Amino acid sequence: MAGEDMTDDRIVTELFLEKPNFKEVSRVAKALDGIGVKSIIMPPEDRSINTHLIVENADLPKIRPILKKLGVSAMEKEVIIIRLENKPGTMADAAKKISDKGVNLLYAFSVTMTPTLSYVLLGASDNKQALKALKD
Repeated sequence: MAGEDMTDDRIVTELFLEKPNFKEVSRVAKALDGIGVKSIIMPPEDRSINTHLIVENADLPKIRPILKKLGVSAMEKEVIIIRLENKPGTMADAAKKISDKGVNLLYAFSVTMTPTLSYVLLGASDNKQALKALKD
């Protein structure tokens, strides 16, 4: 995932790295890449807050010992990651599809990756049902 184009909307794990500096984020990404774990780094615009590191759920058993070895504290949250065209209304449309199925959105975080593409992380009362609503 790091540096790769992601094409499938899916359920992943978001790791919150608490106020890391660039060196720490780079060290974590390199260590994960070294064990074959691809990630997406979604840095906030304000560098003094948490960095979002997106990983596949299946990789968590490999990731946890690496983070511990590096002395990095990370909070885990299961979320949906989707790609949206970077234009007004696309996130609202996605939220409406989910709410129309009776699923409550609890969390949203978006990062513009290119002038035409944004990645959006969504947390819902039922992530599987929310993802299904987006695909219907």
